[in-house]
Amino acid sequence: MKYWVRPDILNRIAEGSITAYFESNLTEIRENEVVIQTKSGEKIIPNDFVLALTGYRPNFELLRRFNISIPEESPMIPHHNPETMETNVEGMYLAGVVCGGLNTHLWFIENSRIHAKIIIDDILRKGARL
Repeated sequence: MKYWVRPDILNRIAEGSITAYFESNLTEIRENEVVIQTKSGEKIIPNDFVLALTGYRPNFELLRRFNISIPEESPMIPHHNPETMETNVEGMYLAGVVCGGLNTHLWFIENSRIHAKIIIDDILRKGARL
């Protein structure tokens, strides 16, 4: 976690606006819910969207498990349309550093905030409800 983001996230957890499941694994994504394996057992949580925040270096194995196309050669930029941020998997979008593949210097919180608007605009354009 980037040091300047940590205090804000900890504050959101403390105030209750974010629920954190530490030492847990997302085991299944369903249409309207997710399954999380926690230290205290399995939890099923209602859910509309999943954001795969895989860290500073993209988790290419995870992306491939979602059937997102990724070239084998460097810089291994996952297939996505920069005008919509949608991947080759319909309805699945990328945002942030992952969009640069191994070129992790291309995207940061500061310059990738535009990805959220691009994604939401595309979802709305398609008539999906948020």
